[in-house]
Amino acid sequence: MKIDCLIVGAGQAGLTLAVTLNKKKINTLILERDQHIGDVWRRRPDNMLLFTSRMMSQLPDFPLQGAPDGYPGKDEIADYLERYAHHHNLNVLTGTQVISVKHQDGLFTLTTEKKEQFSAPCLINATGANQVPIIPEMASDLSPSVQQLTADRYQNPEQFQAGSRIAVIGDGASGRQISKELSSSMQVTLFCGSPRPLVSNRVLGKDLFWWLHKSKILYADTSSLLGKIVQRRNPLPCGELTNQHLSGLNVQIAQKLVKTEHETLYDQQGKKYQIDGLIWCVGYKDATDWLTLPDISDSQGFVCESGNINGGKTAYSGLFIVGRKWLSSRSSELLLGAARDAQRVAQWVEQKLRA
Repeated sequence: MKIDCLIVGAGQAGLTLAVTLNKKKINTLILERDQHIGDVWRRRPDNMLLFTSRMMSQLPDFPLQGAPDGYPGKDEIADYLERYAHHHNLNVLTGTQVISVKHQDGLFTLTTEKKEQFSAPCLINATGANQVPIIPEMASDLSPSVQQLTADRYQNPEQFQAGSRIAVIGDGASGRQISKELSSSMQVTLFCGSPRPLVSNRVLGKDLFWWLHKSKILYADTSSLLGKIVQRRNPLPCGELTNQHLSGLNVQIAQKLVKTEHETLYDQQGKKYQIDGLIWCVGYKDATDWLTLPDISDSQGFVCESGNINGGKTAYSGLFIVGRKWLSSRSSELLLGAARDAQRVAQWVEQKLRA
């Protein structure tokens, strides 16, 4: 089969784009590094829940089973994506790690760890928004006796000895869920980052994202005034996991971590905390090593245009990006926003192939 478009990454963005392109009679091949579609979700904490309800966590014309107002678990989403790919008979090669790409004579040629090569006139980077966990340099100042994990390596409390003094660094959705889970058997301290609004998952009985969808705030252009305000404020849907609620579970709330030394942590007020273990939940960065082309990445990650008009275009004709944070709007990295960006990028792929 002649391949028109190569897609790297079988997450919701890559899968949705493949379906959109196939409907246009454009042949696609998806290369996925994991052994199974959805494995990136399966590696997340055992009891992790999404902060969007099922009704706001599904792809077009493929309902997510279960109570629409309920919040799906990570394995549920992993299995859902796998079923979605099978339902649409997508051409996916799993266990295929791309290590380099070349662009010559109008073709992008990918080389894999297994020394396989695949070529096509169009290439999509759909590797996702959460690729490589960030580990601050100060991690190296901790004693070897301190057990360190990143959020993507934490599964459950059994990874630590009961009663241990555990620090969770980062108060986003993962950090708060992990802190709650550990609180029943550990002495937990949650180190918070920059202040941000903590909002409820539900407003007037509806999923917060239902309101953001209906009001179109979810689709406000990245560069618009409204989009910039939402990015700057960066509200966190945390449900019941407020500082007050976590404190009631005996989770100690600390200010920003600024220094580590052996088994001691220091917050920005100079307060000391003795620890036995630590979980880094401070975000992710792009894995840019495989996209070996000039002018496509920098120290901040992959380089592309953003916004509802050109979000996803790169310096190379035929090379596009999907599934990034704020690629076009707040919805870009979410399941419910995948189709919107896919429609736009699919048009560009079609135009490139017809040129």
